[in-house]
Amino acid sequence: MPPSLPVQIPVNKVALAASAAVAAFVGGLYADHSHVLSYDINQIIQEKALHTRLQRRINALRDDFSLYHMLQLAERPRPCGSKAAVGHAGRLACHFVGHGLRVGDTIAIFATKLPEMVLAIAAANFKFVFKGYPEPTVGGELMWGAHIARYLTPLFGDCWFHVAGLYARSGSSRCEAGTPSCNPVTITLILRYEDLGSVSLPAESRRPIRRLVDVGALIYTSGTRGKPKAVGIKNFLLVLVSTPMTIDVKYRRRNLPLRTYSCLPLFHATCLFSGLFYSVGLSATFCLARKFYASRLMARLVESRATRLLYVGELCRYLLAAPASPHDRAHQCRVAIGNGLHRNVWRRFQQRFNIPEVREVYRSTEGVAKFDNFSRGKTGAGMVGCAGPLKRYFEDVTYLVRYDPTTESPYRDPQTGLCVLAQAGEPGEAIGRVRSMDYYNEEIFSSERATCSSGIRPGGFASTIARGIHSVGENVSAAEVREHICKLPDVEDASVYTVKLSAYDFLFYAPGWINALGFRYDGQAGAAAISLVVGTQEDAFATGLFGRLRKLGLAMYQLPKLVRFSKGIETTATFKQSKAALKGLAWNPEAEGLQDSLYWLDGEEYRRLDSAAWGAIEGGKARL
Repeated sequence: MPPSLPVQIPVNKVALAASAAVAAFVGGLYADHSHVLSYDINQIIQEKALHTRLQRRINALRDDFSLYHMLQLAERPRPCGSKAAVGHAGRLACHFVGHGLRVGDTIAIFATKLPEMVLAIAAANFKFVFKGYPEPTVGGELMWGAHIARYLTPLFGDCWFHVAGLYARSGSSRCEAGTPSCNPVTITLILRYEDLGSVSLPAESRRPIRRLVDVGALIYTSGTRGKPKAVGIKNFLLVLVSTPMTIDVKYRRRNLPLRTYSCLPLFHATCLFSGLFYSVGLSATFCLARKFYASRLMARLVESRATRLLYVGELCRYLLAAPASPHDRAHQCRVAIGNGLHRNVWRRFQQRFNIPEVREVYRSTEGVAKFDNFSRGKTGAGMVGCAGPLKRYFEDVTYLVRYDPTTESPYRDPQTGLCVLAQAGEPGEAIGRVRSMDYYNEEIFSSERATCSSGIRPGGFASTIARGIHSVGENVSAAEVREHICKLPDVEDASVYTVKLSAYDFLFYAPGWINALGFRYDGQAGAAAISLVVGTQEDAFATGLFGRLRKLGLAMYQLPKLVRFSKGIETTATFKQSKAALKGLAWNPEAEGLQDSLYWLDGEEYRRLDSAAWGAIEGGKARL
């Protein structure tokens, strides 16, 4: 046979084909970068894989979806492992029975940062109904929670003396601080942890069936009426949060085995879901700190050998404000997970403490809306809710809809009466599809929260416009103003809120037109509490504050009219800024015990707030 001849291709065609391939590759990269197609595809695949694992977990739990049964399946044969916890929880449940409790009775657990509370929750799941309740701060809220849940027995740990005082101050006929004459409720020491071993556990104990649709717990959330609302958490959600996430299964060598450290109270959903239930679902170790000290947290993290840290609210900002320590980068933590991490804290937190991955999850306690941002780089810092066209097309639970600032509610199409999806780059509000709305024993709360044609507006979600200050008919986002203030040098932290000035609450009426003009001034003035870096001169900072905020793009009506410089901004037990505490602070410069420096916006300059200026503001004579 004649030798085969080499195939000859013109050089110009080779160059043309190579150029076309490169162009197609670059075009694909650009399209993916512009529309995050690969991110969408990954998200869809991960959700499908999670659904498969969830079904396997449901099959494994069979007809008992309680925490007690989850601990039985975890099988960690250690002194403080799941098997020991199962035994302790069973004995505690039997002890409850000995005190007259029966199946179906309600137990209110003041779920503080105590390991004993984990056993109490498991014991309550064993035979009774568990109603998680936050550590009380106000007697009225305590009694309101008791009224909602209709619980028979409150259970608490080291806060018992505090609880007794609240019962006494509330004036309730149900309890008088545990005095002998208290009837029918008394505060008594029923058991110490050390005595659990002496309680006998029956050889056979018939447990009630715990179905997926049953309420497994109540979590109390802040109420729009100033009263806490009890959200009924179904067992299905508890099983879901105990199912391993796809990212942990996919990158097993990097993320597992899991050891989670938390200094959050168990009554917070982040600690209960991402901490306790997720650790039990993975047969992992859960390290629960009794106290939070910003200066000692990293040392405790090193001691615990934890690979994951739970955070919420302003916790990370407190850690950054603490003095540098040799423990800052000596830990084994690879992931920080929680919600409320501000953009200007995100990267500084990662860099100082060498935590490569941050998982910012937004969930309403009701469980109807969700946004995730699992980020290992600076690109995703502070960005929650990223979704490309594929993800938006297949999404059927959470939506971003147009928002009407005039009515302070989602915009509705005049013809259909339905909400309208917000376009990319357009301000909107997040709503979630309601499949079940359960505020325990509170039909009025359940009905008033539903909006937008079977949609719900997540109470903790600050959209670009929705939660804000109203100034001369303009809508101002408090979160946006705070973000601009936090960008300024020498600012450690800031909070933006409203102050009620009664003298400015009036209707301005301008006659003389065919349609007379009316403007409503609601007396709500924007205020800012600012915490500066130590050593910063307040007067010098205040002098340049107006010009710097204007350069950042804030309009005149967006500027806070009142400014106070504080050493620190008070937070709640869940590390969220306490707006209620800020609103209660006095602005009268002659108020007794005043420790903050006060300023007001006089034209185009922030000046010290003296008695004369405050008198003019109180009388409605100052031009704010």
